[in-house]
Amino acid sequence: MPMILKEQHRLAHCVSTAILALWLITGSTSARAGELKSLMKDMKSAMGGALGSQTLPEFSNFLARLRLDVDRAYKLPYKADPADYQEGMRVLSLDLDKAAQLAKTGDLAAAKQSLQTANLTKKHYHHLLN
Repeated sequence: MPMILKEQHRLAHCVSTAILALWLITGSTSARAGELKSLMKDMKSAMGGALGSQTLPEFSNFLARLRLDVDRAYKLPYKADPADYQEGMRVLSLDLDKAAQLAKTGDLAAAKQSLQTANLTKKHYHHLLN
C-alpha cells in the first residue's frame, strides 16, 4: 500500500508541475501578445502624427517614437509566422532609416514621402501576417 501512495503522490506532483509550467508559458505568451498589440497601436499613432506633422522637429519627434516602438516590437517573438514577422520588421526598420536620413537633410516633404513607403511596408506585412 505505501508504494502505491508514493506513486500516486509522485504522479500528482508531476501533473501539477506540468500544469504550472503550461500556465506560466501561456501567461507569458499573452503578456507578450498584449505588449505587441500596445506597440502596434502606438506605431499607428506615431505614424499618423509624423505624416500629419507640419514642422521638421514635430516629424522627428514622432519618427523617434516610431523607431523606439519598432525596435521594441522587433525583439518580441511572433509565434504564428516568425520568419515573415522578422523580415517585415527588418524592412520597416530600413524604411525608417531612410526617412530619418531625409529628415536630417531638412526636407520634410521627402521625409514624409519616404515614411509613406514605410507605411506601405507596414500594411503589406500586416496583410501577409493576418
